[in-house]
Amino acid sequence: FGVSSEKMMKRLWGNTFFDAKRKKWVKTNPTGKLTRAFVQFVYNPIMKVTDSIMNGDEATQKKMVTQLDVKLSSAEKELVGKPLLKVVMRKWLPAAKALLEMIVMHLPSPAKAQAYRCSGLYEGPQDDLAAKGIKACDPNGPVMIYISKMVPTADKGRFVAFGRVFSGTVKSGQKVRL
Repeated sequence: FGVSSEKMMKRLWGNTFFDAKRKKWVKTNPTGKLTRAFVQFVYNPIMKVTDSIMNGDEATQKKMVTQLDVKLSSAEKELVGKPLLKVVMRKWLPAAKALLEMIVMHLPSPAKAQAYRCSGLYEGPQDDLAAKGIKACDPNGPVMIYISKMVPTADKGRFVAFGRVFSGTVKSGQKVRL
């Protein structure tokens, strides 16, 4: 398109349309025949890939995979349906990388965020040792962890816990009180 990525991102949101006949970006759709830019350039291509793979349209799917420059191994080329769709989407639109980049770019660092989120994270007095450790993100403070998931193990009464450390230092095998 010959447009910077910043301009293109702005054009993808809201009532912005690309008139292919006039090769021009417009903000109104008086005839009702134009498609919003996001739908035209993001949603429709994703749906076309999805439909061609899930409906077994091999000709369209091979053409699109080639156009999108998605490299498939010979084993991946043998896949059909949902497994193939997962591989193609993972290679074409790597969500993990995009999500990590968005987190890094737009979320505050734990050290900055915990200072103002402490009152929501910790119900105890905001001037005690635990609260001060959370606010400072102190590796030498008391161990304060938010446990988000507990999975039972084969050993009766034992669990593996997944969580986020807000204060202190946790080591593998360390016993903590919940």
